[in-house]
This record gives sequence, C-alpha cells and structure tokens, in this order.
Amino acid sequence: MRKILYLVTKSEWGGAQEYVCNLATSLPKDQFEVLVLAGEGNDELFQELSKSGIRYQKLKYTKRAINPFTDLKALFELKKIFKREKPDIIHLNSSKIGFLGSLAGKPFNLKIIYTAHGWVFNEPLSPVLKKIYYWIEKKSSAWKDVIICVSEADRRLALKNHFQSNIITIHNAVDWEKLDFLPPEEARGKLLQLLTPDLRTNLSSPSPSSKLITAIANLYQTKGLNYLIEAAKILTEKNPDLKFVIIGEGPARKSLESQIKKYQLEDKILLTGKVPQAHRYLKAFDLLVLPSVKEGLPYIILKAVAIAVPLVATRVGGLPEVVDHNFLVEPKNPQALAAKIEEVLNSQDIKQQHQPPKFDEFLAKTISLYK
Repeated sequence: MRKILYLVTKSEWGGAQEYVCNLATSLPKDQFEVLVLAGEGNDELFQELSKSGIRYQKLKYTKRAINPFTDLKALFELKKIFKREKPDIIHLNSSKIGFLGSLAGKPFNLKIIYTAHGWVFNEPLSPVLKKIYYWIEKKSSAWKDVIICVSEADRRLALKNHFQSNIITIHNAVDWEKLDFLPPEEARGKLLQLLTPDLRTNLSSPSPSSKLITAIANLYQTKGLNYLIEAAKILTEKNPDLKFVIIGEGPARKSLESQIKKYQLEDKILLTGKVPQAHRYLKAFDLLVLPSVKEGLPYIILKAVAIAVPLVATRVGGLPEVVDHNFLVEPKNPQALAAKIEEVLNSQDIKQQHQPPKFDEFLAKTISLYK
C-alpha cells in the first residue's frame, strides 16, 4: 500500500481540481491510500471528493497570490503535514503549490511529481509577475522527480527553457462512466430552471433563426472572455437573434459586466454565474466557444469533442492537439473569433475528426509513475 498526497493551490472547481478528483477517485483502493490537500476557495473540490469517501484537508495558508509572510507559513504547514502523514508520493498541481510543495518535500524521502496545467508565465500578467513565476517554475523543476505536461506544446516549452526534471506528456482524459449529458431539449429546459427569472425570460422564447452560444469557464482574465464579448458585438450587429450564455464565476465578472453594458449587449449576453456540473447542459447549445489566451488541456473541450458539440477555440496550449485546425483561431483576435463562429454556425460540412484521449490510458500512464 502506497500513500499519495495530492496537492492543489485552490479548493474551488476548475481544471486542476477535476484532474485531482479524477485520479483520487480512480486509483485502486487496495494499492493506494489517498489524501487531498487544497488551499483557498469555496471547497467544491472537497464536496466532490466526499461523495467517494476520499480524505481531504484544507490548507490554511496556501493562497494563489504571492505573499512572503503567508507563503512561509504555508511552507511550514506543509512540512508538518508531510511529517505526520509520511507519504510515499506527493503529486503537486498548479504553480504555487508546485513550488511550495516541492520545497517542503525536499527533506523527506518521498517521490515528487508535478503536473503543469499550462504554464502560468504564459498568462496575461505584469512583466514582473511573469519573471517571478518563470523563476519559480524553473528553480523548482530541479526538486521534482517527474513533471507531467498535459500537452506536448507545454512539454516543448519546458524543454526549450531547460527545466531540470524528467518531463513527459500525459494528455488529460475524461472518465465517461462518471458523466452524463442531458438531451438537447431537456438540457435547455433544466438550464432555464436554474436561471434567475430575468435570465429565464431572455432565453425561453428564441426565434426560429436564433442560435445559443456558450462559454463555460471560470471568469479569469486568462479565459479571454472579453474577446468573446467583442466578437459578440460584431456578430449581433449582423444577426440580432444570437444569444451568448457565459457559465461560470470569478474575479473578472465586474469587468465583463461593464464591457457588456458599454456595448449595450445586456439582452444578448447572459452571465449565469456558477452552474454545478455545467457540462451536463452542453447539448442545449448550438456552439461552445473557448477564447482563452492560455490553456493546458481543458476538460470542457474534451467533453464537447466526445459528444460532437460544435466548437470554436483558440490556438493555445494543448488545444491544437485535440481540436481540428478548422475550429481554431489565434488568441486575442475578436474579428477572427467572430468570423470563425459565424463560419461554424453556418456550415454543416466542417466536422471534428479528433477523438479525445482515453481515460484508461491516462490512468495507467499516471499510475506507472507511482511505482
């Protein structure tokens, strides 16, 4: 029996948290003992883990923002936990905990594995923060036994920057046995029930020519939703019946609301807030858009590809490895994004050829690193 500690910076639900949850709940219970550690957030990760009886613990001092005082406290907190739990392996996820966890784990006789869910220094940050995060990633790479990249693009970038570790690619994958997707009409009906009355009214009476377009993402600057709003402005001037539904919550909400108001698109673009298990409603929409400026390999795209929901995404991170080039545009280009959305909506001939990675292969490759 080997003990694994999974660590992730935040306890809210996102790609890194879904990755941790998928692994923690899928490992053979007769071979592995699991504890999941996560810091600030709404604890949605813990709620999912509790359904499968997985142990978890909230990290009191681990936060995404860099603060030497709290980061030092977080370091000592991790060392205390490692000393108490005596794990064989720590599997780190996201930059902040990747640095703190590998530093805290150095004095102990354990294997340190780190999954990079996209490199944070590719995010739209200030030059100073970019340099800090780049230094954090490069410095701590020497403390890790294995770095897993979720895309070959991220692996090439790590090698180009001479990160010191055994660097491999294992693409994210989805366990379909744990997911369900509602049929189109049922999905649209149940989605309406979750919305506030004003949002419900806006969506409940579409005209025959209307199309429903969605983006499902946490509202962070990296998701490029401001560019989707720019594209929506262009598109709705030509087709007023288009509706955009942005599902998610996060710190960029106020700026997105201001942008929507500025363009007088309040009746065209709806911010629903957080919707639990939002993937279940994918078939309610005519198109999924992911306009990110930085990505690893997002689960929502894998799910859309698998159930043949039309999509448009940006050419970043691992997206070109799972999405055909006909559905991709360059990031930060609302004109190109609008043109591609219009093209995909109006064409029945463009078909996605890629198949998503298989979960059993993903799991087997990851478990092989725990031996």
